[in-house]
Amino acid sequence: MPIRAGRDVGDRRRLGWVIAALALVTGVLGILVMLAPVIADDPVVSWPRAGQQPSSTVLPLSPYRPLQLTATVPCATLRALDARPGGGEALRTVPADVGTAPGEGLVVTADQGVVTVTASGAEVLRQALPGGPCSYQVLADAGGVRVTRDGAGIGTRTDLLVPQVAELQTDAVGASGLSVQLHTDARYQSHPTLLKTALLVAHGLALAALLVLAWRWWRGAGPGLVRPRPSWADAVVVAVSLFWVLAGPVNIDDSWYLLMARNAMQSGYLGNVIYQFNVTENPFVASQYVMQAWGALGGDWSLGWMRLLPLAYGLATYALLRVLVATALGRVAQRSLAAWAVAAAHLLWWLPYGMTLRPEPLIALGTAGVLVLSELARRRRSVGVFAVAVAVAALTVTASPTGLVAAAPLVVCLPWLWQWWRAESARSRVTAVLLVGAAASIVIPVAFADATLGDVLESVAVHRWYYRQYAWYDEYLHYADLLVPDERGAWGKRLPVLLTLGVLLAVALGAGRRPGTAGRSGRLLGEAAAITALGLAVLALTPTKWVNHFEAVAAPATVLLAAALIRSPLPRRVSAATMAIGSAGLVAAVSVAFAGPNLWRPLSDWGQPFGNHLLIDRPYDQSLLAPSLGPLALRNPLLWLAVAAVGWWWLRRLGPTRAVLVTATGLGVVLMLLVFTVAPLRQYPGTSVTLMNLRALTGRTCGLAPAVQALTTAKPGLGPAVGTAALTGDMRAAPLPESTPVPLRAPPNSTVWHDDVPSGTGTGSLQTPWYPLPGHLVDASVTVPMRGKLNQEQWLAVQVTTGDPTTGDPATPGQVRTVPLPAVGDKPDWTELTVALADAGLAAPTAVRVVAQDRVAGPNSWLAIAQPRLTAPRPVTDIIAGRPVFADQVSAALWPCEQQIAVRDGLVQPPALRLRAADGMEGSILYNSTFADNGGTLLQVDRTAKFVELPSQLTPPGAPTLGWGHVDEVIYLHPVDLVDLHVETLRRAGWTRLPTLIGQRYTGRVYTG
Repeated sequence: MPIRAGRDVGDRRRLGWVIAALALVTGVLGILVMLAPVIADDPVVSWPRAGQQPSSTVLPLSPYRPLQLTATVPCATLRALDARPGGGEALRTVPADVGTAPGEGLVVTADQGVVTVTASGAEVLRQALPGGPCSYQVLADAGGVRVTRDGAGIGTRTDLLVPQVAELQTDAVGASGLSVQLHTDARYQSHPTLLKTALLVAHGLALAALLVLAWRWWRGAGPGLVRPRPSWADAVVVAVSLFWVLAGPVNIDDSWYLLMARNAMQSGYLGNVIYQFNVTENPFVASQYVMQAWGALGGDWSLGWMRLLPLAYGLATYALLRVLVATALGRVAQRSLAAWAVAAAHLLWWLPYGMTLRPEPLIALGTAGVLVLSELARRRRSVGVFAVAVAVAALTVTASPTGLVAAAPLVVCLPWLWQWWRAESARSRVTAVLLVGAAASIVIPVAFADATLGDVLESVAVHRWYYRQYAWYDEYLHYADLLVPDERGAWGKRLPVLLTLGVLLAVALGAGRRPGTAGRSGRLLGEAAAITALGLAVLALTPTKWVNHFEAVAAPATVLLAAALIRSPLPRRVSAATMAIGSAGLVAAVSVAFAGPNLWRPLSDWGQPFGNHLLIDRPYDQSLLAPSLGPLALRNPLLWLAVAAVGWWWLRRLGPTRAVLVTATGLGVVLMLLVFTVAPLRQYPGTSVTLMNLRALTGRTCGLAPAVQALTTAKPGLGPAVGTAALTGDMRAAPLPESTPVPLRAPPNSTVWHDDVPSGTGTGSLQTPWYPLPGHLVDASVTVPMRGKLNQEQWLAVQVTTGDPTTGDPATPGQVRTVPLPAVGDKPDWTELTVALADAGLAAPTAVRVVAQDRVAGPNSWLAIAQPRLTAPRPVTDIIAGRPVFADQVSAALWPCEQQIAVRDGLVQPPALRLRAADGMEGSILYNSTFADNGGTLLQVDRTAKFVELPSQLTPPGAPTLGWGHVDEVIYLHPVDLVDLHVETLRRAGWTRLPTLIGQRYTGRVYTG
């Protein structure tokens, strides 16, 4: 056994026993950390507020069901409601008009002398309302729902869950004695006890001491790592990386992960703040912890500041890979070719995937560290270094399940480990096993410092129930998504993955055909291919199949591509058939990659070249988005066959496979830099991600907000109506049916016209009166509230005149211009459509009116129009003005200065405004936070509010886009925050699991696998 010279056998044995004992202690401490008790928050909500009478209020819970609910309803309150015509509701916790959800709440009613209590979809009590003074109490907890009267039990259902709560609504406003107290479900809000803190410190010290001793005792013998010679390629990588902080594409999940870290500053734990009830993300929280610390350190949640993290990860990954290649290649690595090969391969992977706030860049860094440590352990035959590599691999797994890829490089150590194992004694083998197991326990401080074993088990169960899980044999979905002709399958994302697969094919074809003197470059190519292939195989074990996951294999894939750039993946002396197959594989890979669209939604597609980015729904239009060099389409395989032919006939030293690889890699890097330089220039003076990040360098860190203007009511507005409306068919000026309420922001005493008439045809036309315009109009618009089942046979427009509306109909030739309103499809809720007065092209307009026609008969087609109003642009920052907002999971990174709502204490802070992304992706992102089947955290907000969009625009405008985004005003059914909140604490054992959040009964979701 290799040890330091001079150490005697006795000392060696004693140190071995110390390492074995320390490994056991480390493992035991890790287990105790998971089971140690915590101090958990126990928020208690009381309604009404102290000293106030009960009044209906919005109370959105997440999770939807409190852990415990107690409602007290005096009999006097019930008798007062019973005396009303039709009776009344003393208490309701979920609105009555939200589909199947009302049965999931609690309802206490009195009617016709009968009191009824329903909870969680079942009737608990129905009995005659007694006379005299008395009081009912409803108690719900893990044991079911019970009803008592004056302390005596009169109804029990042990099979029911605690009712959902979205509101506390009552028809008995001001009733004395009516009250509710509930303990919200904030099970993940906790902090370690003194005991757990001591165990965490002891485990950390024991693990650190163990790894240091193991490194020193089993340090092995042999050469160490080689420091690479500085190169201009390194300077290029640094420069490009810094530029990419400003200009790189926004990943659709950037804001999602940022919101998790940002909300943790208030809730005290890292939860999925968008859905799955904000359950903890433990044990996969490493990257969010770093992000949380970085945001707190800078006091800045802007995209530019947060991107410094993936910048650091990327540069560190590149530095480690440079060390690995220099160590593996020896003198060959001193040539400039080696540095440029690593730089090109790194940028090919990092440019499309690496500048993201997702966990994969940290996984790539961890994997690069394991690669370097595994190579050092192999060179030295060092078990101690191998143990450190295991620890780094295990730590990487705490970032995401895709972190399992970090274990792939450990396979290079298996041959020499087997030799070591056969040569060592049983005692050394046992010690080594204990050492490796203890090294892997490094996951415990990350995974369980802020969570208990019970928390993590429940979190994993919730993730499995509320999010579709895929089996290993569904791995084809990773690649199917990559080939989808939208932003998931953008050419820049396809190219590194498909090139890697092409090189793997070539290496497999050449396996066994290299002479024994293939040298260091051949060994590096073979090992990198094996590790990359294993890493891709490990991805099959992950429960989700997103394209973003491919970045997890970027480190070994970069080494593979770099090695293939240095030395052809196919040996020179192979058969013509083998060479043709390998070359054809790479040609196919490159052609399919460049067939992907140059589409970088969300937010980064503004101003992008190649094709019409307003037409992306049809296959033909999608094909026009693929990159080209003038008339030469880069997806054309003939182009790449020509490149291979040049390598075959004229550049024999390069070879056909290497010629295709070098050309595609270089072109891919240059083209990525080119399109993300051109896009912001084409978008200018309109805002862009690049411009926002540049402005942040000068201290203007508020992202998108300064560039957005919303249309609000202008003062003075439109004058009183002149004349009367002209109506035909079923169109009439009359109150809408109860199912079609008046617009929430309609002017006072405004008129509403509609053709939703019982037993009618549902057709008709409208020509409203003229509404005079005030003078001195600057950037004014006309906004028309509308609602209905719109289709191609329904038409809306605003007419603008220069005549005098007070003299009757001013319509004469040349005096009236008609400006059609945009077609917006089916709008079951009120929507505001806007046209700019300038669009009419009249120098001095004097009045406006609305004209509409509905030519579709039937109950499923109707139209409602409210009185128009005059609007003018106003900075959205004035409208927000410190109000709580929900910036969605796609755009939140561009709203860093706004007061983002908090999800904490089992409650959702009700937002006053909702800020949404667009880019034509509204359908895929709108309902993530409100979808009951996924445990959307804002579901109860959605059930108790209406969202009215404020027409908005970017100022100054840039290149045409599919929409910058949306600003929605949130109008609640009741006032918010009419409760008292007191957060108590309790001690909870680490193995305790509270009532589960999974199961069909909780939200109605059926397990889908």
